[in-house]
Amino acid sequence: MITTRSRTAGAPLSDLVLPSGTVIATVVRDGQPTAPEPDMRLRPGDEVLLVSHRATEQDVQSAFQ
Repeated sequence: MITTRSRTAGAPLSDLVLPSGTVIATVVRDGQPTAPEPDMRLRPGDEVLLVSHRATEQDVQSAFQ
């Protein structure tokens, strides 16, 4: 979950640096899944669901903290 302390809060999805082989499947906002768009800005409370073939949980945490 994106928090107010997350460096990705307020960032557009296009600015995220994700681990290799990782894509954003959906952003859940206010309980509703939304299609990820490059200009969508993450907000505190958003949940980002990822699909990855290689990334570890630590890799993913590093990308969002």
